[in-house]
Amino acid sequence: MQQAIQHLRHSKATQQLVEFWRNLPCPDGKFCPRRSDFSSAQINGSISEVFLSEWEDEESLRVVQSGTVLDRYIGIDMTGKNIFDMTPEELVDDERTYYKALRDQPCAGMITRSMINFANEPFVYRTIQLPLLDPFGDVRYFVGTGFLLTEEVVEKTFGRRSFRRTRLVERKFFDIGAGLPAPEKAGQLSQGGPLHPPEPREKK
Repeated sequence: MQQAIQHLRHSKATQQLVEFWRNLPCPDGKFCPRRSDFSSAQINGSISEVFLSEWEDEESLRVVQSGTVLDRYIGIDMTGKNIFDMTPEELVDDERTYYKALRDQPCAGMITRSMINFANEPFVYRTIQLPLLDPFGDVRYFVGTGFLLTEEVVEKTFGRRSFRRTRLVERKFFDIGAGLPAPEKAGQLSQGGPLHPPEPREKK
């Protein structure tokens, strides 16, 4: 577990969050800590990158707390927003499958997306997700960090400096003690669609 989870060291805030999360107590027979034991205020100097989301059901993943760094990149305050509503329609199935895998295994994860913000500026950003338990011992919450990848990092990692489509360009799972999701549960990365801002979609 320690070797796998320590791969999530993409920023100072991420390192601090992972270390703090790993040191929280886990209930007997469980592989992650309780939401009630987690407080982002205890992560010194990193709260601006940390966000917390709650899985309400398969149609709703609500942002409980949003880091100001990611809000600034996107161009809006994400607090209270349903991530699935804000996700481009062509990526919703990918996003839902990813979070279901994090819950069902359970495991930690990392996804990298290419998008465009409300200033019509394309950007590539990476988020990591660590599971947290509700009072019933089920994974219901995810705490993580979000950060922008520089053009240099994008080119080194993906062989290009930018993407012309809104898409998930990378998805990884990390073993926290319960193993990794089977390929059929992890899903496939789609090719996405045209770049457009993360605006809420109208309900059909």
